[in-house]
Amino acid sequence: MTAARPRVLFVGAFPPPGGVILGGMVTSCRILLSSSFPSRLDLDLLDSTQISNPPPAFAVRLVRAAGRFVHFIGRFERRRPDAVLLFVAVGASIVEKGAMAWYARLRGVPVIMFPRGGSVIDDCRDSAFTRAWVRWSFRGARKIVCQSESWQRFATDVLGFARTNVAVIRNWTATRELLDVGAQRVARQDSSVRLLFLGWLERDKGVFELIEACRLLASSGTFTLDFVGEGNASAEARALVARHNLSDVIRFRGWLRGANLHQALSEADVLVLPSWAEGLPNAMIEAMAARLAVVVTGVGAIPELITDRHSGMLVEPRNADSLARALGEIICDRELRERIAREAYRIAVRDFEVEAAVDRLVPEIEGTIVAGREHRLSGRTR
Repeated sequence: MTAARPRVLFVGAFPPPGGVILGGMVTSCRILLSSSFPSRLDLDLLDSTQISNPPPAFAVRLVRAAGRFVHFIGRFERRRPDAVLLFVAVGASIVEKGAMAWYARLRGVPVIMFPRGGSVIDDCRDSAFTRAWVRWSFRGARKIVCQSESWQRFATDVLGFARTNVAVIRNWTATRELLDVGAQRVARQDSSVRLLFLGWLERDKGVFELIEACRLLASSGTFTLDFVGEGNASAEARALVARHNLSDVIRFRGWLRGANLHQALSEADVLVLPSWAEGLPNAMIEAMAARLAVVVTGVGAIPELITDRHSGMLVEPRNADSLARALGEIICDRELRERIAREAYRIAVRDFEVEAAVDRLVPEIEGTIVAGREHRLSGRTR
């Protein structure tokens, strides 16, 4: 590499400060840009977040995706990058980023794609058509960087990438502020256990299974639950809580940010995330960094990180009874709860700090640029 920083066109989630667009991709990009990453590369940022949550109608998304693609071409051609880094969500985002990847590839610039969702693996397993368009989209890239070994296997076995072109870099959302929350945590003497749900209030996040589990446990009177987040299921979830007379047990706090979110994490004892599908969820890593015990479904890459009853409690997705049993045990057993929280914190410190991720991501980008140059040179000499 030369002394000049590599030019990288980075397509990710960069909404304006103070906006209403939230979520895991936004958090990951924000933390990455607050690290040493921007000082080590010459970044050109292109925002690809939706304009609203929930997303607008399909026709609106299609028009905006077309506009972003035109904008991508303009950025690419005005200031030709050494590499393109594409953060990829799920669904239509894969096709959009795939089109960008193929454009860059045809123009001789290597692409690194970083998938951030886990449900695509299940979708491809169930549908040959989905496998075909997902494979086409990702094959525009020279390298895939992913968060888990399950995604690495998917990239090699289904997408057809060589193992050397698939790197695993874990989620980096264990920020110094959250780790400080965990380091300073003091065991509370209050007998009531505080449960926390953090994320989108959607049916496939297990919101209604969690409410049902709380209904089954409500007679114990030894816990409370805070829902932090909003989503399409918000109104129905609130109505269900009222119908079951659970308002004294369950609170809805909307989205919290910054110090308010850190305060909610510091006051909680247990994170509950009963999603039907996940990749490697930011909320779980943030809770582990804050030294909370975690009760999560064994989906996506979660079982690669969480060992049941050691670093977390694993439950079956879409199963309120399984969730209620696990919550009942962790509520009643303080020693189990605190032991799990300590191990979760240890893993967060070891594996999910941002600068450790940057120290791996930058060489992957630089190596991809070098490999792309060597490939172009070898093609010219034939």
